[in-house]
Amino acid sequence: MLFAKYFDYRALLAGAVVALAMTSCNSTKEVLYFQDAVADRTEAIVAAQNVKVEPGDEIMVYVTCEDPEATAMFNLLTETRRVTKPTSVKSPGVTNGGNNTFLPYTVSPFGTIDFPVVGEIKVGGLTRKEIADKIKSELASNNLVYNAVVTVEFANLAFTVLGEVKSAGAYSLDRDRLTLLEALGLAGDLTIYGKRDGVWVIREEDGQRKMIKVDLRSMDFLKSPAYYVQQNDVIYVEPNSTRTGQSSLNENTFKSVGFWTSLVSVAISVATLVVTLSK
Repeated sequence: MLFAKYFDYRALLAGAVVALAMTSCNSTKEVLYFQDAVADRTEAIVAAQNVKVEPGDEIMVYVTCEDPEATAMFNLLTETRRVTKPTSVKSPGVTNGGNNTFLPYTVSPFGTIDFPVVGEIKVGGLTRKEIADKIKSELASNNLVYNAVVTVEFANLAFTVLGEVKSAGAYSLDRDRLTLLEALGLAGDLTIYGKRDGVWVIREEDGQRKMIKVDLRSMDFLKSPAYYVQQNDVIYVEPNSTRTGQSSLNENTFKSVGFWTSLVSVAISVATLVVTLSK
């Protein structure tokens, strides 16, 4: 009875609720994106950085005009043929006509492509539109094709996402202005263990390798040079302390919300039992 007089299990319960609330708030701050965002506030859009072609890249070039025969030589095509099974020795298989497949132009180490008739064209460091305009100009200046429509598409460009995302791997970069958020979305978004303030973009540019750190919790991320993904980017998401703590049982145990929840639950049960027995 004396123990029950001085022991108020309600105080313990209140303390447990406060502790859980504090843990929840801390966890929320670690998970939410754009925590300093203000509703209905206008943000200046960072100038888009269109992808520029580099040595080793492959690009598809389509040239068209009113006369298809005049542009046929500039469109690299390979014919896919199908061979039928022979029915007998006297009736061997025959090759049937198939579909035409466009082949890409590979950018040389010098940043050029070998274009039919025209020869070497410098495309390294240019965007798709700039390449298309340059090819169109070369065709006209060489009296080959006038009023040509030139379209350039990416063929083998890609980026890689690693770390604490749901689907790590290499992904195709098939368009300009793909944002880091979209790239992470393709990888299934960060897991609950991914550090929102620990996203790294490893980028090779002008013969140098850059390491750009991004904090997805801040709106300043929208102004980062890593906001738009470039070819060959490697995006790495750091694990948080809970994930890294899994390598050590003790550390992981004491940092786990589940552990503290269980501990509080046991404490309340013991306190209730003691109070009941003391009556």
